[in-house]
Amino acid sequence: MLRNGIRYISNSIVSLKGSRNYINRKTGRGCGNSVLPRFEWRYDKVQMSTQPKLRVLCLHGYRQCDQSFRQKTGSTRKLVKALTDFEFVNGPHSVAVDEHLPTSRAWWFSNAGAMSFSSREQTDVVVGFEESVEAVVKFIEENGPFDGLLGFSQGASMVHLLIAKAQLGEIKLPGIRFAVFFSGFLSLSSTHDYLTSLRIKDFPSLHVFGDADEIVARPKSEKLADQFEVPPLRIAHDGGHLVPAMSKHKEKIAGFMKEQLENIITP
Repeated sequence: MLRNGIRYISNSIVSLKGSRNYINRKTGRGCGNSVLPRFEWRYDKVQMSTQPKLRVLCLHGYRQCDQSFRQKTGSTRKLVKALTDFEFVNGPHSVAVDEHLPTSRAWWFSNAGAMSFSSREQTDVVVGFEESVEAVVKFIEENGPFDGLLGFSQGASMVHLLIAKAQLGEIKLPGIRFAVFFSGFLSLSSTHDYLTSLRIKDFPSLHVFGDADEIVARPKSEKLADQFEVPPLRIAHDGGHLVPAMSKHKEKIAGFMKEQLENIITP
């Protein structure tokens, strides 16, 4: 029997006689002129149509890893959990300064001697970058499809470089239609100049940056946002180099995600 979206199924059949006899569905006991045998009801929820959700692949920052970044984005993910599912990918390179701990990863290094990275370093070095590109592309192929990319700090810069390479036809990012950047910046490696100078077309983006960020100053994140032709959504917070609690900006970030979902459902 179907009632209010729940199908009730009796585990046994009981003959109900008498006008006053009925079954209490909470207790499973019979009531009325006589005591009926007790039996239990079980119910199966009828499969309802579920709301479609976005799938977003997240790239952590330098000296982080997939699991630590998952924890750092918890409050933000909670705000849009009804709209978006998040997946996390690990950078393929361990960091020497952290004694190659598995929890300290990188997407590339700007200093070949020290095998380290700095967003402030002018260089022509991008050690490990191509390996990281291949790793992300392979992850998308094996675990996709994804609708968008999200990155923090070096991960945000990596997201931008991947989008640029895809726009030039160097790689394929099937299904990727938008991106979210936290403390993003343009790579300062001259090897990336042809990518960082490229105008990104037909690609919605959300950029979040901190006024007190001393590692990636706000103007650097603003400069990255300027490379997108579709007017980006920009959110400034008063914190530093981190993924902040976004409760103050819930309507903005939820609105952005909802818009991307609608674009995918009705392209």
